[in-house]
Amino acid sequence: MTYVAGILNIFLFFLIVRVVLSYIPSPPGSSLAPIARFFEAVTEPVLRPVRKVVPPLRAGGAVIDLSPIIVWIVILIISRLI
Repeated sequence: MTYVAGILNIFLFFLIVRVVLSYIPSPPGSSLAPIARFFEAVTEPVLRPVRKVVPPLRAGGAVIDLSPIIVWIVILIISRLI
């Protein structure tokens, strides 16, 4: 495995953790809040530009953010090419 592939795999892990943590409510004083902020800080610079191109979908009262899925697919494609 190349160095770049290793970094991409680590980022995919961070992305999964961020998505999972987004479903767990973490009040500001909880012990999960700093962990969630860390994974958000690491992944947001990659997700934000994707959200500008493909904004979150509104479905009734719910919002579906497709940016993690898009980034996941792009990273998988890049990993296969390496």
